Amino acid sequence: MATNGGLPSNGLSHYNPTPLLSQRVQKWKPPGIQSLLPLESAPGVISLIVGKPNPECFPFSGLSITLKGSDERLELSETDIRDAFQYALLPGGLPDLRKWFERFQVKLHNPGHPDASWDCAIGSGSQDLLYKAFQVFTDPGDSVLIDTPAYSGTLGFLYADGHDLVELFSDAEGLNPQEVERALATWPADKSRPRVLYTVPTGSNPTGRSCTKERKIDILRLAKKYDFLIFEDDAYYFLDFQDPETKAPSYLSLEPHINGETGRVLRFDSLSKIVSAGLRIGVLTASPVILQKVNMITSNTNLQTASTSQVLALALLRHWGHAGFLTHASTTSEFYRRKRDVFVAAAERHLKTKATWEVPTAGMFLWINLSLPPGDGRQDSFQVISQHAVAAGVIAVPGVAFMPSRSKTCYIRASFSLVTEEEADEACRRIALLVEHAFAATK
Repeated sequence: MATNGGLPSNGLSHYNPTPLLSQRVQKWKPPGIQSLLPLESAPGVISLIVGKPNPECFPFSGLSITLKGSDERLELSETDIRDAFQYALLPGGLPDLRKWFERFQVKLHNPGHPDASWDCAIGSGSQDLLYKAFQVFTDPGDSVLIDTPAYSGTLGFLYADGHDLVELFSDAEGLNPQEVERALATWPADKSRPRVLYTVPTGSNPTGRSCTKERKIDILRLAKKYDFLIFEDDAYYFLDFQDPETKAPSYLSLEPHINGETGRVLRFDSLSKIVSAGLRIGVLTASPVILQKVNMITSNTNLQTASTSQVLALALLRHWGHAGFLTHASTTSEFYRRKRDVFVAAAERHLKTKATWEVPTAGMFLWINLSLPPGDGRQDSFQVISQHAVAAGVIAVPGVAFMPSRSKTCYIRASFSLVTEEEADEACRRIALLVEHAFAATK
């Protein structure tokens, strides 16, 4: 599968995650129909198993994709049309789409030597895969290590399961390994240690920070020392504004070289930020034992990622190839880099005395620390947004949405992905007014 990048093949072990499996995932069983499907391919068998609708009743006879910036049209074949509008009943995704991503991961991340045990699964967006992966490795009430500030979409389902969310604060260089060490070195002896660290290492949502190579190396060593898994949610990997020569390798790429093993990192990728959010295509790269559990949950819940989305994505990716995808990703990244620069320039004009911020290294967001008046109950961006934002004509997400402990904060998350240069300037001017309103309210 992958080449080992210089690692001796006899020096790389495969981490076995089975002891970390949750109790609840071990109660899941494959659907009864699923186990019979392989028998359909036996010679001479007439299958009466699956209740698939007859495609003669589908109203679609053809499908084509017109690409921007050219006269090219991708015409789907008769087989593609059939597959696009029918059940695939493949919870891990269409085989050809999985293979495309497997080869792509080898090209980008080199997850291990030729004997390495890993694979890819397709999900309905990376958040679908994240939710299921947490089901596989956590039980309700378990402790989970959270890179903080944290993506609010993940916090939602973690709250629902009553998890003890252990905040590990990041800074300009990303997640701080000292925070991880501090939390686990002093962990109570009578309490089960966390099995999962959740992190967004590139262009973190909401901060726009990216973790350095040095810190990733330290965190990988801690993962082996304290026996936990790393959920590498890298939705903004291709929206990185840093010099490619200095960009930090992924956890997936570093793991074999640092720990001499593979299988402790679960990598989550997404087409949402690069190709289409509406297609809902996410990719999980992990060891087969993990994918088997994730796919079993899929087969019992939403059955599969939409066939139509997978076929459309596959047609485009085949047309591009890996090189074409990377070219498109580079163009898209440059588009957002310009958006970032425009928004940061507007902040410089209007917010210098009203707020502070770090220039994001990737992603779509500026994490703004409002200079709110001191005093108990005042340094709360949620209060400012809820009381004054509509009147001021600007809305941003209060920082409390990204705090696992739901603690008050002066931060707001501003998305620059859609706004024009004029809107960016006016938005920052109005944010300055919010701060002024907050001070006026104290008089």
